[in-house]
Order: sequence, then structure tokens, then C-alpha cells
Amino acid sequence: MTARPHPAAHTMAVAGLAGVFVYQGLVPKVWMSDPSEVALWEPYGVSRARATQIVRAVGAIEATFGLVTLARRNRRWPFVIALAAMPAVTIAATATDRSLASKNFSPVSLGLAVVALAGVALATSAEASPSRSRR
Repeated sequence: MTARPHPAAHTMAVAGLAGVFVYQGLVPKVWMSDPSEVALWEPYGVSRARATQIVRAVGAIEATFGLVTLARRNRRWPFVIALAAMPAVTIAATATDRSLASKNFSPVSLGLAVVALAGVALATSAEASPSRSRR
């Protein structure tokens, strides 16, 4: 992959990507334990109490990944993980509850936005550009 250095685009993509992961991890999962997040686990026979624990744990991991993305913004691997994980998460969420696909800020639109931000961050990362030094 050849890329030209675009530090402003990289900074904005990383900030947006990390912001999505931190917000989506902390607010609807850790802080609020959003009922729709908890309900995704119930078709698999998980009790509401256990599903709430799982949602909070996933949220903590998600928020941590957002912070790690900021800390490792000059590496490719956080963006590769986001690019690989988001389609899988989007498919899993909409397969569990198909009605989610038609809601505002659905997993589909959020997944597309995250993939786009991760793609821009990856394409503009220092490691993606052969003309820039690796850090």
C-alpha cells in the first residue's frame, strides 16, 4: 500500500475512531447498560443480570481499545483490528435483532462510519507510508 502523508487527516480519523470506541464503550454499555445492548444476549439464554455484566465488560474493553488506538496512533494494528472487527460485530448485532438495521444510528451506519475512519487512519498512518519513518 502506498500512501502520502496526511497528518491532519490521520489525526482527525484517529480522533473520530477513538472517540467512537470510547463513547460507545462507556456511555451505553458501562454507564447506562442500555437495555437494547443487554437484550442482544438474551436470545442465547443469558440471564438479564449476566447479560448486564457482559455488556459492561465489553464496554470496558471497547473504551480501552479506543484509548489504545490514541496511544498507538502511529501503528497500523489498531486500524486493522477495527477494520476486521466492525463488519463482524455489525453482522452479529443485526443477525440477533434484524430491527436494529432500520433504527437511527443503527449498527449498520455506525459500522460503516467506523470502517471508513479506520480505513482513512490506516491509509494515512506513518507505517503505511514508505516515505515516512517507522515509529
